[in-house]
Amino acid sequence: MTEKTDLPPILVIDDEESIRDGCRQVLEKSGYTVIATDNGNDGLTLARERSPAIAFVDLKMPGMSGMEVVDILSKDRPDTILIVITGYASIVSAVEAMHKGVYDYLPKPFTPDQLRVTAQRGLEHRALKIETRRLRREKKEMEKNFITFVSHEMRSPLVTIQQYMESLKVVAGVCLSDDARDIIKRCDRRVKNLENLIEHWLDLSRIDEGTLIRQKTSLNLVETLEKSIEEMEPLCTKRGLTLQIDIPPELPGIIGDEESLIRVFINVIGNATKYTPKGGTLSVRARSDDHYVVVDISDTGMGIPADKLLLIFEPFYRIRGQGEKHRGSGLGLSFCKKIMQAHNGRIAVSSEEGTGTTFSLTFPR
Repeated sequence: MTEKTDLPPILVIDDEESIRDGCRQVLEKSGYTVIATDNGNDGLTLARERSPAIAFVDLKMPGMSGMEVVDILSKDRPDTILIVITGYASIVSAVEAMHKGVYDYLPKPFTPDQLRVTAQRGLEHRALKIETRRLRREKKEMEKNFITFVSHEMRSPLVTIQQYMESLKVVAGVCLSDDARDIIKRCDRRVKNLENLIEHWLDLSRIDEGTLIRQKTSLNLVETLEKSIEEMEPLCTKRGLTLQIDIPPELPGIIGDEESLIRVFINVIGNATKYTPKGGTLSVRARSDDHYVVVDISDTGMGIPADKLLLIFEPFYRIRGQGEKHRGSGLGLSFCKKIMQAHNGRIAVSSEEGTGTTFSLTFPR
């Protein structure tokens, strides 16, 4: 059979000579290049020198155990597919190894067909891993190019359109009819919405690149929450909503970027005002334990259907309530989730239709 010279070699690490020789004969007959050793230390050396496509590793070996080899190779050679060789008595260990990144296991005694099938399956899995990584790189590059396009090719025309509309209002002056003024006003709103959408999208990109949050400092979360609430109180009053505050003054501090966190709190509170009818209640409460500080932002609004809860943090996804008039970019909660992740925190949601929604933001102390 023709040797598969386009593939890296297959490594066999087993202290039994008969296993090594048997694997070599079967795999070489199938066209693979095989390298083998009887101990873990030499196996690691060979793996680092030759970067094998697959490493068959015996779990029970003197000296360095197969589990130790697996631990090291899973980090050192992520493209090497790890398959453990084990006796039936150590199947539990094989399952444990799979939790460490091992792809499959081969129980002793095994037949040549079982070895060939396991190797082929491992190689197919390796090809999928490499292709997936390539596609992710391409996706990231496309996103980067799109952001560049948005920032350079779309923002300039928007600015020009705004300038033309302002000029039109000045030049036409009193000659504009009420209908014409209304049309210009609608155009202004649409351009502003598009401008906000572009800024939100650019913000998401800046978070991923690590350029939005430039410096984290020790924060008094009470003061950060007070600034956010102060900015949102006029909107709550305008919409006829009661705002309840329960923030302990002795709330522990956190490490973070105040500007981005204020935007998170404003975003979540702002969403609550959109979906809570007049006369409803919004509450901002904070609590802490020995490890975390949690901020709960709740409303008595329309709630979110259970089957939509897992989708609301996806970019551009929006919940549309019956008779809803408010339209947004669908990027706000994605922004919040990324900012919380950048602070080693998390944002979670619980909701019941017709009763209300609670967003819980958890920060490490």
